[in-house]
Amino acid sequence: MSFSNFAAYGLLAASALASPTLEPRAARVSLPGLPAGCMTSYKGIAFGWLPDDEHADQVNMASLASASGKKGCFFGDYSHVKNSAYDGGDISDKGGQADGAVIVPSIMPDGVGWTQVDAALAGRIADVAKGFVGQGLTVYLRFAHEMNCYAKPGCATPAYPGGMDYGAYKTAWINVAKACHKIKGCYMMWSPNGNDLDQLSNWWPGAEYVDIVALDSYPQDQAKIEQGFAGSFGKVHDDFAKKYNRPFMIGETGFTGSEQLKTDWVRRLTNVDDLSKYPNYKGAMWFEYNKNEGGKQNNFYVVYGHTKKEIDAVDANFK
Repeated sequence: MSFSNFAAYGLLAASALASPTLEPRAARVSLPGLPAGCMTSYKGIAFGWLPDDEHADQVNMASLASASGKKGCFFGDYSHVKNSAYDGGDISDKGGQADGAVIVPSIMPDGVGWTQVDAALAGRIADVAKGFVGQGLTVYLRFAHEMNCYAKPGCATPAYPGGMDYGAYKTAWINVAKACHKIKGCYMMWSPNGNDLDQLSNWWPGAEYVDIVALDSYPQDQAKIEQGFAGSFGKVHDDFAKKYNRPFMIGETGFTGSEQLKTDWVRRLTNVDDLSKYPNYKGAMWFEYNKNEGGKQNNFYVVYGHTKKEIDAVDANFK
């Protein structure tokens, strides 16, 4: 989720071809393009950030690396498709902030419907990815993330105007995937929300169009934290990543409670006790934000503004 729906929670195959037969490229369990020496847990889980872009002068990839002593593997940020003239102007200049990490642009069609994401608009979206690739970055293109919430009436804002039209969504996704797959270094990340998990098959665009399976989920209490990876992510890992032989990532997560529980959640996600049951799980991104929503301050920070002792407790999970 981007911050606005916190309350809702819940290699290349013929490199330049737009053919739907992308299996040689996508049939992999490892994550492509990870920078050497990035933040990796003792169980081999790559870790990265969605840094607070409303406070980007203080909370950014470089400052988080400086505070923790470890470079994040992923840099996530958000972009909004308001019309068919989309040019990525709200994100295209952020490649320099990635600090060498894989960039994960969450491109949100909150001003256009699914049927408007035709080949031409898909090409414009892919051009943003191409710009990042030109800067030497690997791109995990997270198109229409949390579609199962943003498209559902009353679930989150800004809403996706395409609504619950599964067929039109799949066509839009495939258009973007074909455009992305023409670019060496661009990979499609399918990243639904943790709600209505029994309905996710309606949103599945087909394995040949998905390079990385992800899920966004935020625990709201200690009981959910204590269920660990299995409680929040196990089903989607098994139903999609494991079934279709794709790597699995946590697209977004975080916690707003005590520092002890935040650290515990990081530990449970990066050094999973029963990781052998989830062989496709390879990476996670933390929502390093502090958001005021509805008069309530939701502080997800685990590094920024923390003491050395608190940061060391998080760092202890990583090599």
